[in-house]
This record gives sequence, structure tokens and C-alpha cells, in this order.
Amino acid sequence: MLGSDPQKQNQWFADNPGMSELGLRYYQEDAVRAVEKAIVNGQQEILLAMATGTGKTRTAIALMFRLIQSQRFKRVLFLVDRRSLGEQALGSFEDTRINGDTFNSIFDIKGLTDKFPEDSTKIHVATVQSLVKRTLQSDEPMPVGRYDCIVVDEAHRGYILDKEQTEGELQFRSQLDYVSAYRRILDHFDAVKIALTATPALHTVDIFGEPVYRYTYRTAVIDGYLIDQDPPIQIVTRNAQDGVYLSEGEQVERLNPQGELINDTLADDQDFEVADFNRGLVIPAFNRAVCGELTKYLDPTGQQKTLVFCVTNAHADMVVDELRNAFKKKYPQLEHDAIIKITGDADKDAKKVQSMIVRFNKERLPNIVVTVDLLTTGVDIPSICNIVFLRKVKSRILYEQMKGRATRLCPSVGKTSFKIFDCVDIYSSLESVDTMRPVVVRPQVELQTLVNEITDSETYKTIEADGRSFAEHSHEQLVAKLQRIIGLAIYNRDRSEAVDKQVRRLDELCLDAAGVNFGGLASRLREKGPHWSAEIFNKLPGFIARLERLKTDINALREAPIFLDIDDEVVSVKSLYGDYDTPQDFLEAFDELVQRSPNTQPALQAVINRPRDLTRKGLVELQEWFDRQHFEESSLRSAWKATRNQDIAARLIGHIRRAAVGDALKPFDERVDHALTRIKAENDWSDEQLSWLDRLAQALKEKVVLDDDVFKTGNFHRRGGKPMLQRTFDDNLDSVLDKFSDYIWDELA
Repeated sequence: MLGSDPQKQNQWFADNPGMSELGLRYYQEDAVRAVEKAIVNGQQEILLAMATGTGKTRTAIALMFRLIQSQRFKRVLFLVDRRSLGEQALGSFEDTRINGDTFNSIFDIKGLTDKFPEDSTKIHVATVQSLVKRTLQSDEPMPVGRYDCIVVDEAHRGYILDKEQTEGELQFRSQLDYVSAYRRILDHFDAVKIALTATPALHTVDIFGEPVYRYTYRTAVIDGYLIDQDPPIQIVTRNAQDGVYLSEGEQVERLNPQGELINDTLADDQDFEVADFNRGLVIPAFNRAVCGELTKYLDPTGQQKTLVFCVTNAHADMVVDELRNAFKKKYPQLEHDAIIKITGDADKDAKKVQSMIVRFNKERLPNIVVTVDLLTTGVDIPSICNIVFLRKVKSRILYEQMKGRATRLCPSVGKTSFKIFDCVDIYSSLESVDTMRPVVVRPQVELQTLVNEITDSETYKTIEADGRSFAEHSHEQLVAKLQRIIGLAIYNRDRSEAVDKQVRRLDELCLDAAGVNFGGLASRLREKGPHWSAEIFNKLPGFIARLERLKTDINALREAPIFLDIDDEVVSVKSLYGDYDTPQDFLEAFDELVQRSPNTQPALQAVINRPRDLTRKGLVELQEWFDRQHFEESSLRSAWKATRNQDIAARLIGHIRRAAVGDALKPFDERVDHALTRIKAENDWSDEQLSWLDRLAQALKEKVVLDDDVFKTGNFHRRGGKPMLQRTFDDNLDSVLDKFSDYIWDELA
């Protein structure tokens, strides 16, 4: 479906560089240009990395608009992994205007309920799950040329690396065991693939290559497009601190999926840490103690909203109840809907779940939402100001995505930073973890697959590296799996009526077909070999399905967490400052770093000795350098407040100058206002000049530093950029900017 003259269509991008009608921020324009350059250079897989909350969907809309306008592509598939993300994208298409027209009125766009595009369709929004059914599981799969461009949203989700397969596996095993559905959808279509993600993990890079453009969270914070986080608040209970130890032979109760308590005897010693809480061990008092502590920080009657991440749906239900009970003591008139659960299983109706998410975003209630992972990615709710971790995750990517729910600006609710409440020691576990970690899935070969392989005569002809046939390898795996199921079934039949009933029926089937009861089946199959085993399974057509039901019954017993009704209490609550025990230690370490480092960091030297020489690029590099030393601007503000009882938004350079030259710590906005007042008093400015002085001051408050790059973006760019400002100030713009820089750090400020 590619255009008939790609060279001519590629030239369109060079002939039409302007994007003013798209209303993009500077970095979004840069991202679009980077993708277009990659396409012109013939790149087929393209990765774009932009921090959560910086407008990936807006960038994707602009990109699709230009790709279709250029006629380089005729139809774009916008691929999402969840219905809620597709609904959100379609909403954005409806809200986005280009030259006065909504995006969805400019092009023929098909949505989630449309199975196939029409000839006139330019953009089709679909979930991966729907494409699997229509493309990979259909008797008439889609033509490979139906889409010539695929834009993948949240590309870090769903992808796996392919496992290297043996000759026999390549020949006989289903590729579904080894390749993710996403990857197979991408490979099916002859199309350019463009992936968007906030967290480019190694497996994403393996598919799409290195990002052609990055816009990081830290740069977005510096640019004023996202907000920073406060130091995490760690809540520790006694049981979380000490752990819980249970001895072999101890009588315990387990909580089954139906919510019933069943008796059990521990076969081994078990030692539980906080990461196991609400997974393998349920301690109601732990949840109660944490929820009680949260009432000191959260206000369910206010505008600032909270998202709580739990382990399971059952855990989420417990936490909703505990939060309601705890807050009722403080707010007796609190509405029931102030605290609710929203998970994929909260209601099987996907539209109803989506409506709950919309309520959380747009209405006063709910104020606190408890979830498992439904809201980890792609859901934009700017008023979320608090993230509570009652679930310990091992993935740094998932952790960053969860935090990303709170990074968006929302001045209407007084949001200047966001808080993290760490109740499961997640911060210390993941702060040093590298984001770029491989995710390799080792497939679990199904029992039916192994049975199919030993009944296929061709598998006996394929010889593996050790000289044995592929059938013999499959038979060995089949026997091992059966032996494990049999052992678990025998152990659990006295504990479960359902398991016992299954085993008695399997005994009858095995005696009829193999001459042994179920307990002796694995040994007999091992003894007789793959040919004989194949004949037995041919006599038992429903045997594997029955085994799968048995496994389900056994797993329900094995996975039921231990329910322990013991006391618990909060023993410590503190803000975390990396390696430093107190906020004072943190500030002293920062001061020492500043005082010994000017000669190694040119931007630091500029801040200290000549602020007017500091550039935006230098500021970003300096901020990133301090971040790597774990001295974030928000943490400095928090530490100063904790030690001086003064909440001062001095910005990073204010803290640097305090540490280096002894400047008083004052709000940066106040310093800018002082500089503006001095500059206005020095000349008889025209009304237009006064108006632009006010705009420059506002831009300084947002950007901290004004240099030529700033004038190439936003309102400055749209009104004529630096040349226009030079004319407005009679070619004295640079002098005005220098005065701002000098007066901001005036001793009188």
C-alpha cells in the first residue's frame, strides 16, 4: 500500500516543515521530525521514547496527520493493548482540533467496534486481542497490506524476546508458545511500525531499535510540563519490620478464592517478608494499621486524588473496607463512593469499568481509588496527587509507570508535587535497578502439545543433538509433568473433596486403558516408552482436559494464602532521602557536593559565578547530574522544610547558590518579580514592551533560564520568535535578558 512515488512523498516532509497548525510543544515537533527523518531514511521499525504525561497521544495524532497528508501512507493502524486506551485515544481524536476541525472529522476513522476498515478508512483503532482473532485465529486472515503503517501505543507492554528453539521445536511446536501476540501482529503486516513508550526496556529496543528521539521525565520537569515527586514517605509496621515466621507442622488457616477459611498443616517452615504480605500471607491488622496511618495524610473530601495499588482483587476489597472504616472515624459524614475499587474484575462490563475511570477523572467522587494494575498505564487523571504502594512489584518499568499516574500538572487542585507512600519497601528495592532489563519468557509447554508430539509419526524421524528423537524428548517431559501432577493430587486428596473425586475417576480410566491406577500411570508410561504411551492417550480422548481440571483444583489449594489473625501496628513513618538518615544529613551532603564540584561541571560554575551564562542545555545537564547523585530539586525543598519549617520554592539553582556563595534561600518567583520591578523602573517602556517584560518574567518562572532555544517554541515562536522581540526592544533584548539574570541574584532580592 505504500505510495507509488516514495521519493516524491518523502520530499513532502522537507517542503512542509512547519507544524504551527498542530499546536505542538517544541519537543513534540522534534519527535515528529525525528520519526519523519527515520522514515525518509528507510527505517521500518521506529521507537519514540517520551515520558508519561508529555503528550504521546497528541504527538501520535500530529504524526498520523502528517503521514497521511504526505500520502506516504494510506492507512494507519493505531494499536493498543487495552480497550480503555483505545477509548481514550478515540476521545483525543474527537477533542483535538487542526485548523478548526476535529481530527476525527478530517479523516475517516474506525473505532474498536469496527472489525475491518473500509476503502476510505485512514485510521483504524484496534486492540491487540481483537487483531489476534481477526488475523491469526481466522480462517480468512487479513491481507498483509491492509495497513501500511502501524502506530503502537505503550509499546513496552506485551512484548517478549523469542526463545531459541531446537530443530524439533521449530518443526512441531506452535509459534504461539514462543512469540507474543503483539510481535506476531506486527510481523503479519507489511508496514512501517512506529512504537511509542515512556519506558523503553531492552526487549522493546530489541524489536524497534534504539529510540530515534527521547524526551525524559527530568527534562519535562525542568521545562515545567510535569511535576516532581516529594521524597517517598515510608510506612513500616511491626510485622513488616520483623517478618513473620511459621514452623513446620503448625496449624494454620488458608483463605480460599471463595473467601472461606480452610484448615491446613504446614509441610515446611515458612518465613514471610513484607513482599509476601497479601500474596502468601494475609494479615488483616497490617492493612488496618497502614490505612489508619494514611488518614493522617489524605483528605477524601478534597480535590487532590489518591491511587492505591494492591496485590489482588481480594486484597483491594479488604483495603477499600479498611480505608472506609478508618476515614469514617475522622469524617463521619463521608460518602460511600469517596473510596472505591476499580479493577478489570470490578465489573465484567468493560464499558462500565471505563465509565468508572471517567468518573474518577472528571467528578468529585471517587477521591480515593484502589486498584491492582488496571490504572498502571495510559490513563490520564491529572488530579492524582498521591500514590500508595501496598503491592511490591519487581519490575522497574511497572514501578515507573505506576508513579507516572501522578506526574501530570493540575494547578486547579493546588498540585505542586506528588507524594508516594511506600508501605512495602518498594523504594529501596527498585531505586538501583536498571530500567533496561531483558524480559525473556520461557514457554510452558502444554500437556496436550506433548501428547500431540508423541502421537505424530514425524517426530520420531527428527533426531536431536543428543541422538534421541524429538518424540523421546517430548515423552520425557510429558512423564515428568504427569509425575508432578500425580504427586500433588495424592497429597491433596485428603484436603479437598473436589480433588479426591477427580482422582477416583482418573483411577477408573487408567485401570481400563493402562492396567494401573492413576498413581502408577507415570511410572508405567516411562517404562513402556513413547509409542505405547501414544496408544494409551488415543484410548483416552478426554484425559488431558480432566487433568487440567485437576490442576485447577490443586492450584486453588496451593495458592490460597495463609490467613493470620495477629496484631500489627505502625512503628515508623519517615521521608526517604536515599543514603541519608535525616534531612539535615541530606542537605549537608548536597552542600559538600556543590562546594567541591565547580571545576568539574561548567554549568555549576556558571550558576555560582555568572548566572547570565547559564543555558537551558546546561541547566538540563546540571539537573540530570544532580539527579544521578540523588539530589532531586523536590527532595531539597522537602529537606529544607523538614529542617527549617520553611517551604521555599527556590529551585535547584537557588539551593546551589545558597550552598556555594551564601545567598539567602528565597522563592524563585519572588526573585523574578524583584528583577522585573527593577527593570521596569529603569526605563520609560512602551505598553507593548511592558507586556513583553511581563511575559518574559512569566517564562523565567516556568523555564528558569531563557536562551535562544526557548524563543523557538510556544507563544514566542508563534509571534515571531527572537527577531520579533529584538525589534520590540529596539535591538536590546540581550541586555534585558542579562539584567533579568543579574537582578534575580541581586543581594537585595
